[in-house]
Amino acid sequence: MKKRPKKKMGLWGKYVVLLIVTVILGFMVNLFLFVPIPTLADENGWLGFYGSLIGAGIAGIITLWGIEYTIKSTVMNVKPCIRPVKKDFYLYEKKGQGLTITEKPLFHLVEEFASKEKVDMFEVNELVIDAIISKLTEEKGGTEWEHILKNLNRKKMCNLIKEKCAYHTYKDSMEILYRELDKMYRNGVGRVIAERVTEHFCCVMAFEAMSSEKNKWGVFFPIYNTGAGNATDVQIKWDFSKNYHRELCSNLGFTDNEYEDMLKYFSLDTIEVAEAEVMLNTNGDNIFRVQVPGEVLLLIENLYLKKIKNCKEEKYENNNALVGEHKFAELYINCKDIYGENHYFDYCVMFLIQPTMWKGYGYQEERFYLKFDNAN
Repeated sequence: MKKRPKKKMGLWGKYVVLLIVTVILGFMVNLFLFVPIPTLADENGWLGFYGSLIGAGIAGIITLWGIEYTIKSTVMNVKPCIRPVKKDFYLYEKKGQGLTITEKPLFHLVEEFASKEKVDMFEVNELVIDAIISKLTEEKGGTEWEHILKNLNRKKMCNLIKEKCAYHTYKDSMEILYRELDKMYRNGVGRVIAERVTEHFCCVMAFEAMSSEKNKWGVFFPIYNTGAGNATDVQIKWDFSKNYHRELCSNLGFTDNEYEDMLKYFSLDTIEVAEAEVMLNTNGDNIFRVQVPGEVLLLIENLYLKKIKNCKEEKYENNNALVGEHKFAELYINCKDIYGENHYFDYCVMFLIQPTMWKGYGYQEERFYLKFDNAN
């Protein structure tokens, strides 16, 4: 036979107990005054001392219970409200390297790389410098620069760049090259050489930064707890059962065979539930990040490839499907509050993909976002 759980005493019950204890303590103090303790103080002094001692203790207990009551009646009783927030992502295509989805634009990734990483000395060699100077000489043929460039000692230039860049980050090295080469070569020749060398560095950094992004598990979107309550054991579930994505594919011109061929490599029916054992409202940002499932990213990549194919086949009308917002999927969030009660939230996932103006280092950039509208 299971034991019945003991009922906890309510707040008002505690006040009643406190009142009874206060009365009993008053009688006990009165009796204690007749104990023959040698002291110079009179009875009124003893009474004042014990009265203040007991009063302070009772006041402290009441204050603590008051704080407990305030917390339980306000913060702890407010239900948590878990809300995903719109997130921009960047999709890159480079011939021979496939597609990559990142959370930051490439120029931002290159800037971060330049600030952290030191120059790879293998990337500063005579072949690279020779190619840079040769191309520059060809471009400046027939100008006053031609003589300077033809007589430039390329090996010496390579050693100089190595010397100036050694043990420095890419960012610092580029600043040093602009300053030093501009002083060494007149008529702006040094500055143009520095520009070409830094262009080479940027291509190296873009390759390394994108390679680093490819090695990551994926991209993430933020989840906030916008309520005042605390939430634990948050679960995220993507649902494609209502085929909103299928309508989007149809609008892009997917045939039945193309749609079936795409889903041979992944399934939208078996996306695992993302779980996080976190206590929201206990960290400073009141936020945690949830990974976008790989199946969702593969679907988005295929939508992009279909768009590119449409452009090559001049089927521009079908690309209108990616110009405006479209319902893409549904997102279900389940969490528990601190009392173990479950809370459910439903969100429509909206999808939009747009080309950006930025193109560089051989990469073509597209920006898309996932927006989450409350379905309730």
